[in-house]
Amino acid sequence: MIGHRGEDFKNLYRSVHPKLQTLFGTKQPVFLSTSSAWGVMEASIRNLVDRGVLCCMCGAFSDKWFDVAKRCGKNAEPLQVEWGKHIDQKDLDRQLATGKFDTVTLTHSETSTGVMNPLPEICCVLPKYPDVALIVDTVSSFSAVKIDMDALGIDVMLTGATDYRSIRHESLPSERRRFCWKLYAR
Repeated sequence: MIGHRGEDFKNLYRSVHPKLQTLFGTKQPVFLSTSSAWGVMEASIRNLVDRGVLCCMCGAFSDKWFDVAKRCGKNAEPLQVEWGKHIDQKDLDRQLATGKFDTVTLTHSETSTGVMNPLPEICCVLPKYPDVALIVDTVSSFSAVKIDMDALGIDVMLTGATDYRSIRHESLPSERRRFCWKLYAR
């Protein structure tokens, strides 16, 4: 065990950081958080939303963004589709054209319904609105689908280190856990 303020941690982080940037497809800094996903969601909402946040909702996990935004006292509106359907980039474009939003939240893979939102198509809408930040939850898709954060123009992308291909790290036997971490480190 090493302390998070010591030189050992600094060295570890320096060695891991470039690999994380490659994994995320970004040249931007990658930040680690020891909080739950909710904590990162809240931090994103509190730090990015000023005018309003459009929460793309298509299932239980994407619906949480709306809850987080409201609890943070932000002006939040849903772009809600029937569970089992994906977010349509045309609907997103219409909502952003109103000028009411400076932030969009999207869950890439909605595990509660099995929907994979069309991330490239949705990201193609955002360049028309350069003052709008895109936050993408990739907890269940990150290690299974290549997501190039910089190429897609994603401002914040969050994932979970224990969700390796939707396998809970803590529940694995130690040999399998080491194998997963080797794969994760590549």
